[in-house]
Amino acid sequence: MRRFDTKYVVPESWLPELAEAMSGHAHVLSVSGVEQCRYDNLYYELPGDQFLQDHLRGKARRMKIRKRRYASNGLVFLEVKERMPGGRTAKERIATGDDIHQPLSAADHAFLGRKLRGEEHIEPRLSGGFYRTTFVDFNRSERVTVDRSLNAQVLGEADAPLLEGLAVIEVKQPKPDRYSPIQIWLRSNSRRKGVIGRKTKVSKYTIARLARDGNIAGRAYLATYRRLMDAQSWAGDLQA
Repeated sequence: MRRFDTKYVVPESWLPELAEAMSGHAHVLSVSGVEQCRYDNLYYELPGDQFLQDHLRGKARRMKIRKRRYASNGLVFLEVKERMPGGRTAKERIATGDDIHQPLSAADHAFLGRKLRGEEHIEPRLSGGFYRTTFVDFNRSERVTVDRSLNAQVLGEADAPLLEGLAVIEVKQPKPDRYSPIQIWLRSNSRRKGVIGRKTKVSKYTIARLARDGNIAGRAYLATYRRLMDAQSWAGDLQA
């Protein structure tokens, strides 16, 4: 799973127009007749929050480790997602037990040991989920995922909504292409404001950690986080 990812944040109220812009170019992924699928994640960390700190510092090469459960079919995968210099993303995964919260197995540790030093020290840190709709453009070998109704919790604390009123769009391409229909639609939208509708760096894991732990220094990521909070306030005003 190697690709280039481009991310955007838009108000959920824009989604019907987005779907219309994609019609004629892409198909909506359906699993057992369901087009809006629930995804649940469990993120792992090393001591000292190394993965999070790499994101906050804007390190060119960084990774995330998570379990992901697909509610549409009950499958659970252990995934290693790496961001490479130059913007390419590589993801590797293996199927694991059907309970996202069960301890890592010997096979899980063996898989992680091929990707990470000190894998024996990783531990679950944050859980969360969202609902995803996926558009597939076969001609461009492009997928567009739209994630909404996000929630997250640091383990042991209360669950809460995340980026209320906003949807996270991710354009996944085999090579960068600024002229896909979704990106043309976004650039031509006269209602773009701040981070809304513009290419941005947004990690659901990083935003959730910043939102749930006020003691984390955002550093390079803090400006993005503040812009997202402004966007959330604006999206709320739109839907009021």
